[in-house]
Amino acid sequence: MHVYVHIITWNERKYLPDLLESLRLQTYQDFSIRLLDNGSTDGTVEYIRQFMPTSLIAHNKKNLGFAEGHNQLIRFTLGHAHEDEDCAILLINADMLLEPNAIEVLVRSCKKGVGAVQPKVYRAFGENLGDEYLEETVKSDVIDTTGLSVSKSWRMFDRGAGDLDKGQYDSASDLFGPSGAIALFPIKTVIDLMEGNDFFDSDFFTYREDCDLAWRLQKRGWKTVFEPKAIGYHYRGMFGAQKQSWFGRLRNRQGQSPFFAAYSTRNQIFVLLKNLTIGDFILSFPHIIIDEGGRLIYTFIFEGQTRRRILEIWKFIPKMLKKRKAIKKRQLKSEREIRKYVGLQ
Repeated sequence: MHVYVHIITWNERKYLPDLLESLRLQTYQDFSIRLLDNGSTDGTVEYIRQFMPTSLIAHNKKNLGFAEGHNQLIRFTLGHAHEDEDCAILLINADMLLEPNAIEVLVRSCKKGVGAVQPKVYRAFGENLGDEYLEETVKSDVIDTTGLSVSKSWRMFDRGAGDLDKGQYDSASDLFGPSGAIALFPIKTVIDLMEGNDFFDSDFFTYREDCDLAWRLQKRGWKTVFEPKAIGYHYRGMFGAQKQSWFGRLRNRQGQSPFFAAYSTRNQIFVLLKNLTIGDFILSFPHIIIDEGGRLIYTFIFEGQTRRRILEIWKFIPKMLKKRKAIKKRQLKSEREIRKYVGLQ
């Protein structure tokens, strides 16, 4: 199986040497790298042109977003892949690095019926010792993600985020969906999940497009498997546990970028508009009202940038409902089966 490694860059010059070196050291070498730069201004493009000129597929003059950036690369790969080619696409963030056998293990787990393979990802942090890139990388044993889980309010989160790894995630298992930071997708899955020209919904721009994709994977009957022997590291620092009190979540949110908070809040509503059924809503009503309703009220009052994103949602409603109808028309898996991941019946 040939693997197309897709990397979107946006002002991530300092991370690229580590990522590319970890790819060079892979035990599985039947892969090719395809890079798209999303309007970087930090020398990323110059670095790629110097060290990997044949891998640069496109350079956007401005940032078109995580979703559309990956869509551009995916459209390129689909346009150049042979119809009967046995291949897969590995989507990976630029601020990551892999253990040498990671791609080999992911490919080995890519069996019939599997729509995505999720590795175990730890958090890493780096020290800049005076040069322009990270000279020292500290690989932690704190989990960054083991894939997406879903709460009873239908909000998805990175399973295990912030937990110290004590072996609790050492077993292969089925997941609700893969993280957008890294996942391997067989080409057949990619083709099946395309909505027009989109794999990720380009209207999301950035954040939570992987949540929407996870739900669509479920509805089309594709399985997401977690492979704990495939190891990666993500430069997201050492902090930010997933399991927090309301006070902890509030403090964490106050430390987030207003840009992140705004798109994350708006796009969560998009996810629900496109995928939540009436039955889901009835069964989850108290959780949705408390969790999502409380979050909306807080952000609308206290976050100006988020308030603007919330107010623009009405313009997208017809488009989201149209996409919802298309998703429903192609659905293969029953809602009852999907609800098992949420604990709702």
